[in-house]
Amino acid sequence: MTTTSFSQFAVMNIHYQYHPLDYFLDSMVRLGIQNIDFWAGYPHFLMSDATLTDAAKVRREIERRGLSLICCTPKQVGYPLNIAAEEAGVRSASVAYLQRSLELAAELGANLFQVVPGWGYYHEPSDDAWKRSREALGLISEKAGALGITVILEHLQIIESNLINSRFELRRMLDEVNSPHLKAVLDTCHMAVAGESVDDYFAELGERIVHIHFNESEQLPLGEGGLPLKEYLRQLESQGYKGLLTLEICSRKHYIDPEASLKMSLDTVKKSLA
Repeated sequence: MTTTSFSQFAVMNIHYQYHPLDYFLDSMVRLGIQNIDFWAGYPHFLMSDATLTDAAKVRREIERRGLSLICCTPKQVGYPLNIAAEEAGVRSASVAYLQRSLELAAELGANLFQVVPGWGYYHEPSDDAWKRSREALGLISEKAGALGITVILEHLQIIESNLINSRFELRRMLDEVNSPHLKAVLDTCHMAVAGESVDDYFAELGERIVHIHFNESEQLPLGEGGLPLKEYLRQLESQGYKGLLTLEICSRKHYIDPEASLKMSLDTVKKSLA
């Protein structure tokens, strides 16, 4: 029997984005979920337009339902955001957006704040884009430290970024930024695409892994893909991981009835824990 408990799982609201925030929060209550990994994007919470008063209001709605916001994940993959952009205006605006988002995340009560590395033009060597990403991550981590927040960096797939696509590149970036406020998040979907395992990841990054995205292949509901989820749990336990695990669904067809899609994932989690 696994020693991981159901209470360690959190849910990201990204696949509820065609429903209002209250619908998502009430759905979490119906499904018996306590922990929220808060995707901050329209229509739930648009970081670029939100005020601290708006954040405080959302926090009250979360807490009123007995829920806990465990991480803030602002929308940042794709137009018009790229912290590694060659164009200075895009890059500075992207960094400013994430720094402002950190202030809102603090008001929301988040201890963790997820970021991605941005990307460089694919027809060019990535060295300069890497340097721009490193500089931006340093600025974002410095701001996070002042607010008492830990930034968690996720490596992506090559279709999303040409900068950090494996545990080796993730470790290199953490080493080069060299901030106590920048750690790693392990995403099992991205990990599998890279041909890596949980044990590989911990061997490379160890205690720098402070959060898990417990995701299925192609970010489908758990059980609809082909990843060895029970084996991942076993490896996490053997590594002594006792933190939280976010469930994230990014398959568009599952945005239509998000609660039914999430219930599939939750049922798979319960079976895996049995």
